[in-house]
Amino acid sequence: DKDCLTCHNPHASPISGMLNADQTDLCGTCHSDLTDALATADSQHDPVSNGQCSSCHNPHKSALPTLLQTSGIDLCLACHKDLREKMNAGRSHAPAKQDCMTCHKPHYSAVTSLLTQPQQPLCAECHETETAEFSAAHAGISVAAMDCVKCHDPHASKDPKYFKDVMHAPFAARSCQPCHVTGQ
Repeated sequence: DKDCLTCHNPHASPISGMLNADQTDLCGTCHSDLTDALATADSQHDPVSNGQCSSCHNPHKSALPTLLQTSGIDLCLACHKDLREKMNAGRSHAPAKQDCMTCHKPHYSAVTSLLTQPQQPLCAECHETETAEFSAAHAGISVAAMDCVKCHDPHASKDPKYFKDVMHAPFAARSCQPCHVTGQ
C-alpha cells in the first residue's frame, strides 16, 4: 500500500535492507498461515526457513502473481544451478522441464523433498501403475514398496524412461533376476 514504514526503518536497522525485522518475521505479519505451518512441516524450503523470502519474491514490484521474481522453472533453477546444468546438457526427457510446482511445494511440505504428496501416489499421477505392463516392467514389485528415485531421475535424465545415468550392469541390461527374486 506504499506505506514503506510497514517494513522499513528509515533511520537505522541492524537488518539488511533497513527492515523492521528479519524477513521470516516481517513477511509472517501478513502471511501468518505460512509461518505457522512452517513450525510443523517435515520439509522446508531453505530460503523460507532461513528468512530469505526475497530470494523468490519481490516485495516492491512484480507483474507476476504472488510477487515472484521470475516465472516457472527459471525461478527454481536460479538457485538450483547444478540441476540447470544437468538439464541443459541435452537431457530433455525429464518431466521437470515442465513446472516444478507439479511435484513440489514452494514453501513447506509434510513430505520429504517438498513433494506435494508421497512419492508413489505422486508418480501415479502421470504413470499408470495398475497396469500389467507397469508391473512387468518393475519385476512385479508392489507400487507401495517402490522408491522410484532409486532407479529413475525425474529431474535430469537423458533416458526416455528417466533412468539414472550410472546403473548397475544387470539393471542397465534390464535384468533384475540375477540379483532379485521377482514377482509379488
